[in-house]
Amino acid sequence: MTITAEEMAPDFDFRFVWQTDDAEAQADAIGYWTRLGNLPHNASAEERAKELVCTVRDGTGRLVGLVTGRMGLIDQVRARLAFLRGSIEPEHRRGRVGFALMLFTRAAMERWSAEHPEEKLAGFGGFMEAEELKERGRQPYWPMTRFGLIGYLPDGRQIRVGWFRDFRLDI
Repeated sequence: MTITAEEMAPDFDFRFVWQTDDAEAQADAIGYWTRLGNLPHNASAEERAKELVCTVRDGTGRLVGLVTGRMGLIDQVRARLAFLRGSIEPEHRRGRVGFALMLFTRAAMERWSAEHPEEKLAGFGGFMEAEELKERGRQPYWPMTRFGLIGYLPDGRQIRVGWFRDFRLDI
């Protein structure tokens, strides 16, 4: 049985804003990062906001999490992926909203990829950075998100990839 983000976190509003130039979503993201102070010192909030993929708001309409992404080629798998970064407000990190946001992002990106075959987007990738996920990192494959371990960066962070169901490699 497949569960959706909306079923998992029904009191939250998920939005897909990838490549839409949504000025309101971008301004809210900049405010979110400023409030939490969680962007690296060398990152531009304005540039990162242009990479927004999805947002999630609580019942009051407040932005409580987001995902950004950048497309790139990963040599190990010879495919173009959307490299994702997610952020959830600390008060929601132990709940279901972060996981629901990942499910929503995967489904929305998979639909986008099918609608834009010229982009040849094979799936999504990411580097595990959150301490909260460290124990979960011991599991090499996460069935619900379809994120699988494919290797490690020199600094020890895991590289994970999730393939879109209908994508086929050109080999």
